[in-house]
Amino acid sequence: MKNDRLFQLVYLLLEKGSMSAPTLARELEVSVRTVYRDVETLSIAGVPIYTTTGKNGGISLMEGYSFDKTLLSDYEQNQLLFAVQSLKAADQQVDSLLSKLGGAFRKPSQDWITVDFSRWGLTQVDSVRFETIKNAILAKQVMQISYCGTSGEITNRRIQPLRLIYKDKHWYLQSYCLKSQDFRLFKVRRIVEIKPIDEHFTQNYKGEIPPIEMADVPCSETTIKLKISARLAFRVYDEFDREHITVMPDGSMLVEACFPIDSWVISYIFSFGTDVEILQPPELRYQLSEYAEKISTHHKP
Repeated sequence: MKNDRLFQLVYLLLEKGSMSAPTLARELEVSVRTVYRDVETLSIAGVPIYTTTGKNGGISLMEGYSFDKTLLSDYEQNQLLFAVQSLKAADQQVDSLLSKLGGAFRKPSQDWITVDFSRWGLTQVDSVRFETIKNAILAKQVMQISYCGTSGEITNRRIQPLRLIYKDKHWYLQSYCLKSQDFRLFKVRRIVEIKPIDEHFTQNYKGEIPPIEMADVPCSETTIKLKISARLAFRVYDEFDREHITVMPDGSMLVEACFPIDSWVISYIFSFGTDVEILQPPELRYQLSEYAEKISTHHKP
C-alpha cells in the first residue's frame, strides 16, 4: 500500500510539476505529516525530490527527472494514452492509470472520445445491464437470461457469457448456451431479464468460438432498387452504404442493395411510407401493396 502511494506521489509531481503538501495529502488521502515522511523516504531511495518554502513553495522533482521512456517512441506513447482514454470512455475506472502514464510521459491525457452504451432516455438501465454483463464475462460467471427470439417466444436459458460485440448498430452477447450446448449470439436489447448466478465456468473455448458472421442463417438475396424522396435522406445515409446511393438532380435518392425477400424487408420498406417507390423487382410492389391493405383492414373501426 505504501509503495503504491509513493509511486502515485512521484507520478503526480511528474504530471503537475510542483504541488503543496496539503494538496498532495488530499490527492493521496493521507495526512500532511505522512506526505513529508513519504518525501523523506523517496529522497533516501535516491529520487531527486525537494521542498521549497514561501508563497510559491511546494514539493517538486528535480527538473529533467523522468522515468526511462526510451522503450516507447513518442507515437507509441500517444497511442497508449489514447487506448487507455478509450477505456475511460467505455466507463472504466482508469483515471489513476491515465494520471500515472501522463506523468511518466510528461503528457496530459486528452479527452478525445466518448462512448455511451445506452439508448436515448435509458442511460441508467442500459449502463447497469452492460456493467452486469461485463462483470460476468470477466469473472466467468454463468448467467440466467430470459430471451425473446425472432418468433416472439420468450425462453429461459443459462449461458456462459464470452464477449460483447457491436455490429451493424446493435450490441450482441456471444455466449455458450447450456440449453443448446452450442455457441449463440443474443441481441442485448432482446434480453428481457438478466441475472448472474452462483456458478462459474473454467472453459476458455480458445480457438472454438465461431466467427460473428451469421452465416448459418439461410438467406436468399435479391437486388432491390428503391427511389426515396429527399425528405428521408437522413435515413438513407444512416442505413445504406454510400456506394449504393445515387443522388438525383431533384434531390431524391436511388438505392440499390441486396436483401432477402421476406416479411422483414416488406415491413422495412413500408416504414418509408409514401416517400419510397419500388423500382425493382415488380413482384415486391405487389407484396408491399398487399401488406398495406392488411394494415388498413386491421385498423378499420
